Parts: sequence; structure tokens; C-alpha cells
Amino acid sequence: MRTLKIKDLTLDALEELENDLHENGEKSDYGYYMQLVILYETMYKKLTNLARNNGPYYDNALQQTKKLLISHLIKYGTYLKMNHFRDDGDAVESLLKAIRVEQKLPIAYYRLGCLAYKHGKYGSAVRYFQQSLSKQLLDDPSYSLNQQQELHAHMYLANSGLHVAGETYEMMEKLPYPDQLPNSELSPLFEALSANETYLHNHAFYKVTKNKTETCSKEACEELYENSEAGLVLYFNDRENIIQFNGEEAIITPTHANMIRHFMLSSSKENPCTRITMREFFGRTGSDGEVKKSTFTKSIERLREKLRLFDMPEMIDVTEQRGETAYYFNDTHPYTVLFRVDDAFANEYVN
Repeated sequence: MRTLKIKDLTLDALEELENDLHENGEKSDYGYYMQLVILYETMYKKLTNLARNNGPYYDNALQQTKKLLISHLIKYGTYLKMNHFRDDGDAVESLLKAIRVEQKLPIAYYRLGCLAYKHGKYGSAVRYFQQSLSKQLLDDPSYSLNQQQELHAHMYLANSGLHVAGETYEMMEKLPYPDQLPNSELSPLFEALSANETYLHNHAFYKVTKNKTETCSKEACEELYENSEAGLVLYFNDRENIIQFNGEEAIITPTHANMIRHFMLSSSKENPCTRITMREFFGRTGSDGEVKKSTFTKSIERLREKLRLFDMPEMIDVTEQRGETAYYFNDTHPYTVLFRVDDAFANEYVN
């Protein structure tokens, strides 16, 4: 019997596959996020055709799938090759796909600008940061920049322009008619570039504890992480996501890392997380319009079991909230969460 490819599946079969992926999580070191993206791309294409031919009946499903596709492209596109490790090439490709689906995405243009700047593509960085800031002016909260990111976008834009100017003047100096060139004094511009670089370097990461949120350099994060001998540290570094407790560490998938971050920063015994407040993690909704109860509880229990395998302390407790199973970070141990200001999730936790 021929095995059907994803593009050949019906919408019902695609929804079953989606639910299975969310309930069972990653089964190997690669392919999980790629499969989710391909699944949502396929669903989006099918629903677009159905909505075009059948009017508004499919509009709600189309908009929901569009939102899921964009979210996974922006937040998980950098993990398409390996579930645990980032890849800048995949991130760029995924962000460009997201923009083709929806242009009003300040964070997507911002992330593209940061990646272009990182790799010395300053002309592209100028365009991306300009687009990010212009989309930000539309005042749409979906994928908007927080205050720190907006400041960084302006500083990166200025620096990108200064780099382009510097490269241009270097090329001009090689022209065969130097006597005709204007005598431009560039040192003030490059002093501004250096000052901006220093600021961006020193404010590259968020450091969040129970009672305080501040920014710091990558070196400060590394020092804190390497010298931490007590408490929990969740570190989203430039390659992987690591959780550490009393010197013992484990590399975890972005899904698990982001769920732990959510519990640490957005839950308490008085305000636990439910399938409703965590709907963004679990894809399509159940019959009541929310995440399926089984998908939610299985995913959280799988996370708790994974932490036990890493000899981590019990940090996520179960309770009940308005008749729903709920979970919260129990705050037994002090914690620190370290992640880049440029993180696509940052606006959800730092405003």
C-alpha cells in the first residue's frame, strides 16, 4: 500500500497528524519542527483554496491556520535542521516565508535585520530595520516589538547605515581620481557607531529573576551560568537552550525551554497555567474551541518526566483552576532566565 505524503492527506487526517505531533513531541533529534511547518503550510494552502471557492465557511479555520504557520515560522524556523540547535540559514528562510504569508510582522523584519547585521550584510540590515520600524507604526500588537527591541532597532539601523557609509568611502578612496573627492571627516560618525556597538553589546540579553528584570552582555550571561552553583538557570544562548541546577545541566528542545520559561515567568500557585492560557503552544483547538485536554496534560506531563530524567528538582506542580487541570512553577528554588533581547518570544515576557 502506498504511503501518503503530507500534501496528499485530507484536512481531517492533517489535524490528526498535528494532534499526534503535539501529544508525542520529538521522537528523534531532527525533523520535528520541519514537519510541523510543512503540515501548517499544507493546511494553509488547502484552506486558502477552500475559502476561495466556498466563501466564508472556511474563514475561521484559515485564519487560525495562518496564525499557527506564522508563529512556527517565526519562533521555531531556526530549528528546522536539528530540534535542539539553531541554524541562521533556516531562520532567514523561515522569516521570509512568514513575511510572504503576512507582511505586518515587525518582529520578523527585526529578526531578519539582526541576522543580516550579524553576518555583515549591512545594506540588507538597513532595509529590514526600516521595514520593522515602519510596520511597528501600524500599532498592531501581533508580533510587535517591545520597548527595548524598538530602541535596538533604531540603533542597529543607525549602525547599519554607518557601516554602509564607511564601506562606500573605502571604495571611493580607491578611485583613480582622489584629488576630486571631498575631504570628509568621518571620525564623529564612527565614534557614534562605536558607542552604539558598546550599548548593544552591553544590553544584548535579558536577565530575569523573581523580582527583577535587567539587561546584560553575553559575557555576563556566560559568567553567571558558568559560576552558578545554586538555584535554577534557564539559558537561551546563541546555539542551544540549557537548563542548569546546582552545576548539573541539560540541553532541552525549544518547546520544553519555552514552556519552562512560561511557567517561571507567567505562573504562580494563585495564577496557574491552563490549556486556555497556554493555547499558543499546542496548535489546533478541540471541539470546545480550546486546546484538547489530552494534548495539554500529556505535553506537560512529558515535560515533567523529562526534567526528572535530567535529575532536575520538581518545579512544576499540578492543581485545578475552574474545573481545569492547571500547572504552575512552585518557586521552591531561586531562578534566573537568560535570553536575547532579540528573541521572538521576548515581547511576551518583557514589556
